[in-house]
This record gives sequence, structure tokens and C-alpha cells, in this order.
Amino acid sequence: MSSKLRDIILNTHVPLVLNDFPVNWECFDGPLTEWCTRYDKDASNLPAFESMRVAACETPQWERKRKQVNMTMQQFLNDYSKIEDSKERFEWAAYQYKRADELPASCLQGIDFKKFGFADHQNDYSFWLSSKYANTPCHYDTYGINIVVQAYGSKSWLLFSPETPLQSTRIPYEESSVYCLENFYAPAPNKLSHYEQFQGQAYHCILHPGDVLIVPRHWWHYVEAVETSLSVNYWVPLKTDFDFTLDELIVKHVIESFVKGESDQLKKYLLNPNQLEEIVERASLLFSQFESAVHNQSSDSKRQLWDTEYMSQSEVSEAISSAGIRVRALDVMSKEAYTLLLKTNSMRHKAPGASKQNHEDNVISTTLELLINSMCAPRSIAGIKRELFRRLEQSEDL
Repeated sequence: MSSKLRDIILNTHVPLVLNDFPVNWECFDGPLTEWCTRYDKDASNLPAFESMRVAACETPQWERKRKQVNMTMQQFLNDYSKIEDSKERFEWAAYQYKRADELPASCLQGIDFKKFGFADHQNDYSFWLSSKYANTPCHYDTYGINIVVQAYGSKSWLLFSPETPLQSTRIPYEESSVYCLENFYAPAPNKLSHYEQFQGQAYHCILHPGDVLIVPRHWWHYVEAVETSLSVNYWVPLKTDFDFTLDELIVKHVIESFVKGESDQLKKYLLNPNQLEEIVERASLLFSQFESAVHNQSSDSKRQLWDTEYMSQSEVSEAISSAGIRVRALDVMSKEAYTLLLKTNSMRHKAPGASKQNHEDNVISTTLELLINSMCAPRSIAGIKRELFRRLEQSEDL
């Protein structure tokens, strides 16, 4: 079954949901409280959660706007989980995008992706623990196919096909993540017509414990916890990822050229928090990193890179029918369901304490921000690569 499922994952063009998939991971045998207790017992440091006001609606809830809170897992459950239905809960908290090597070994026992056909994962997976309302702004991942396993609680996934004309932005810059400016957490009520144009390319699902979501390469997704939730994800490394290494080098160089020598305030605006300590001192060092990455990708036999697009979609459909497990391809959202989701989220602007003003308006000029995003837009980067390859080809004849 694992090889057939791997074929499906590597070739599907639409998101898939596997309901009640039997991962049988030992660390999640008990309730979430047990998992959190194990973490507190075995961790050497307090986990660093990020937190944000539920009513902060003026822009997507970017990471740079969040505060850090160090607390035990038990404190998280007490303060953010037990009163989810209370109207007095004004903040959400999350311990998310945490690599396996950042967690105690006792919280990882049994996790393996070989049932999906990917036994050689080298523990390169991530954890996402969050309270209700915690969310990830809409973006797509530069690399890989995403396998998401919902361990506890429920999460809402709103997805859009790669061709959807969302307004891409590399501000804030995060290596391998391309965000969009659309605020699906709280779309402005007077701008809903802008969002309605994307209905024909919108897909949606709510993951429950035991469900698995397959996100194909370069699909946009906005994710929000419906209740206290814990999920684990693994990005399947692809041979085509190699093609985008140069893209990320160019974008990183452009963004960092605008932050060197500038104020900390501008750096924190342009860069995601996890990128602030990774600014390369000289462009030559950045290119050396790129050459090293290319060499490692092409010569490191320890990391399996996978082919895609070797089956037609009719063959994928046949494989799903004969897989012997519950696999469901998501359908485009109905106009009614999509409109209801937008209107429901837009009501956050009318909640008590909702932010009406963006307090970052004076950090950077609008024109400069537009210039940076124009330079880093995927179509601009593609043009630079075409010109580079043209010159490389010509140089062989000169």
C-alpha cells in the first residue's frame, strides 16, 4: 500500500484528504494532556510560544507582530485551552514550526512516514501546537509536497491552486515561503469583492484527529486552528526543488541589500523573526552558500529526492480507487460556502477591541515596499534566471 500511496502523493494535482488514516504513532496514544506532560518532564528549557491578539485585524497576522511567551505546556493548556468558548479570551498562543530535534525524544516516539512511502525522512518533520484562532498567513512553500497529520484537535485549511492571482509578497521575507497580501484571517468588509474573484480556485477542509492532508507543490494555503490543535508535517523533498534554489538565493540577496546598515525597526519589518540572525555579511558569501547547497543536493546520496509528474491524473484517480484506504480529492468550494467563510472572518473587524489602524505605516515608504516586491516577484526572478541561462549558454561560444 505504501508504494501506491507514494505514487498518489507525488502525482496528484489537487489536495487530498485521508480520513482516519492509521498512522499509529506511539507518542500520540494518549490525550494531548499526556503528551504535554511528557514534554514538560523531559524538556531542558521552557518552550517559547508566540502570542497575538485575536482582534488584530488590520493586516495578516505576521510573525513580526507577535510577542514571545515562555511557559510550560501545562500552563498553555490551562491559559489557552480550557476556556476556548469564553468571550474573554483575547489572545491566541502557538508553539509552531518546531523541528523534531527541538523536542524531547519522548514526544517523538513512533513517528514515521514509511506508511506514506517515505521511510527515509531523517526526522526532518515539524510540530504545530496552537490554541483556537492561531493561524499562518496565506502562503505557498517553495519546496516539496506537504504531508500534514492531524494528531489532536481541528484545523481549517483554505487552499488555492498555484495559478490563483493572489498578490504575492516577499515582505516579510522567509526563506522558502512566498506570502500573499490578502488577509484571509480578517478580510476587510469593504473589500470582499476583491476576495470573491478567487472562489473558482478555492478549496477547503477541516482536519480532525487522524486525518491527513496532502498539499501539492506550490499550492497557496491559509491555516487556522478551530480549537486547541497539534499537527505534524513533513515536506517531501523533490528533484524539482533544485530548480528553485537559485530563486531563493536571488530573493535573499535583494531583500538583505535593503536591510544592511538600516534600523532594527526596518529589519524586523522586512525579515521574518527566524531570518534576523541569518543575514549574510557579503554577497560573495551568499553565493558560496548557494554553490555549496547545489553541490550537496547533487552529491548527497543520503537524502532521497523524488520525481513527480510520472502519472497522468486519470492514473492517479485509478490508484485512489484501488488504494484500499479512504482518500478524498478536495473539490472547489461552492460560491455559498466560500462567501460565508469570507463574511464570517470579516466580522472580526467588528469585534470589541478590533484594530482599525496599521501602526507600521511609517516604517517604510509604500513606493519602496512596492519596488522590493516587484524585484522579488516570481515572474521577475524567472526573468533573471532566463537571462542568466542565456548568458551561460552564449559564454560557451565566446
